[in-house]
Amino acid sequence: MPRTVHVALSTTSKSTLADQVARHLRGEILSGARAPGEKLKPEFELAESFGVNRFTVREAMNKLEQMRLIERFPGRGTVVLDYSEHANVDVIEDLVLSGDGRMNPFVMSNLLEAARMFCSEIAALAAERRNESDLAKLEGLVGEMRYEQRVSRISSLDFEFQWALAGAAGNIVPRLVLNSLRGLLTKYAPLLETLYLAPDSIVDGYHHVVDSIRLRDAERARSLVRWIWIWRHQRFVDFLDQFDKSSLPAT
Repeated sequence: MPRTVHVALSTTSKSTLADQVARHLRGEILSGARAPGEKLKPEFELAESFGVNRFTVREAMNKLEQMRLIERFPGRGTVVLDYSEHANVDVIEDLVLSGDGRMNPFVMSNLLEAARMFCSEIAALAAERRNESDLAKLEGLVGEMRYEQRVSRISSLDFEFQWALAGAAGNIVPRLVLNSLRGLLTKYAPLLETLYLAPDSIVDGYHHVVDSIRLRDAERARSLVRWIWIWRHQRFVDFLDQFDKSSLPAT
């Protein structure tokens, strides 16, 4: 008979026990410790393992089901889903950072690549659809970024610039996507400051982007934003490479 493994949950955390159970199982699923197609133990066994009641486990399972990490089959039990095929952006935080706080360079690189595609097309739409109010907002943000010295504030202004671009594009979906990421970006602002190793160059690039939007030159706006993100991506990769080399023991 397999040994029961008890998982210690915090009694002082502000999160509920159900949140903690869900977070633990979510981490196992996203790390690959629980493979797609694997069948989870019945609720009463999970409750015993976590030292909680079945209602807590059921609530945790509801959360995982909403995130499309598991699927319940009446009479057959609960099965782990392939998150890459079923999950949404809610799992990004767990994929970018592991439970011990380590960043996943592969996932972060994927995020930057997606941002390049996403933001360059938004900029092109903004050039085609912007009004004078949109233009004034973008100009104001770039002007504020130019005279700002605090990297944390530059990062915040950068997000507001992307949000203003989405507004100028006249498409509600990009703004909703950015809204869903706002909390994540705020929470991990210190980590993301590595994207601003040369903020002056980014601000200069945004200045030209705004000029293109003013002239309604969609292709130039698209190309400039794509270049900014390619450059930013490469700087980030270089930073990680230098960090990895500096962490190696001296020979």
